[in-house]
Amino acid sequence: MHKLDVVFFASLRESLGKDKVSIELDKVTSIEEIKQAVACLLDNPDPLFEEGIQASIDYNFARDSSKVDPENVKEVAFFPPVTGG
Repeated sequence: MHKLDVVFFASLRESLGKDKVSIELDKVTSIEEIKQAVACLLDNPDPLFEEGIQASIDYNFARDSSKVDPENVKEVAFFPPVTGG
């Protein structure tokens, strides 16, 4: 088993009431599967599933179908849609 930190940023962090959780992974897992696992650890997981929530794997943008290899990845992050200006 490998420990994976899952962090939340900006308004998502505020909505969830946590800045991070840690989970244990023993196999390659998709971002969507990680969302489902993390949801079990949260009092109110609904904001994690809102439209537009973005993900990254070790600071690189990722999709729900992107795979996380627990032997090589240290952090997955979720954040609201990025806007610029």
